[in-house]
Amino acid sequence: METNEILVELAQALADPLRLVLLQRLMEGPATVSELMAVTGEAQSKLSNHLAVLRERELVRSQREGRQMVYSLRDASVAQLIEALSSIAGKVPPKIWKSPQLVEARTCYDHLAGRYGVAVLDALIARSALQLTTTPHAEIQPGPRFQETFTELGIDPAAVRRERRRFALACLDWTERRPHLGGALGAALWAQFVKHGWIVKQQGTRAVIVTREGQAWLQKHLGVSIGDIG
Repeated sequence: METNEILVELAQALADPLRLVLLQRLMEGPATVSELMAVTGEAQSKLSNHLAVLRERELVRSQREGRQMVYSLRDASVAQLIEALSSIAGKVPPKIWKSPQLVEARTCYDHLAGRYGVAVLDALIARSALQLTTTPHAEIQPGPRFQETFTELGIDPAAVRRERRRFALACLDWTERRPHLGGALGAALWAQFVKHGWIVKQQGTRAVIVTREGQAWLQKHLGVSIGDIG
């Protein structure tokens, strides 16, 4: 199939409002059809048809767990696509503005977004660990203090580079209108936050809590504080 034909089919899959809602919900994490029914209020048969379209276009994947079929985004690139569309549209969903927590800190599939996400990337750039280009969604380049900084953060850059995905990219944040750190490196940093209890996920929402320990760690190691992003 020609590339343009694939792009047209992808655009058609994203053109339905319900399918966009499903993708936005799956950015929070995997969900069963029953859970998606509770979010959308739609019948199972209707949701199944829309999920089939998303699966055929390789936007979502499914896995059977017992008697339930669990759906999830194919990978981080789909989440970044939804974030990018939201940024291009220039309009944040009302529920985001009604939730200061979502604006402050949330997941973008597998990395940190919101004010905290943007502040962390700013801090890494200020410390010459990373270098940002002017092109949205471009690769972020290592800076002079790249190896030193990420080793101190408990991350092995060589191991991260071996992952089969883009290493580090500027993911345009749809509330801040500025980039946060995406790609394999952003996911590795997120994993560190969660592992040490510096960030706690909340069930049923993309909002996350930066714990007091996390706030202290961010202040000490990256110079990021509530005052910087408030």
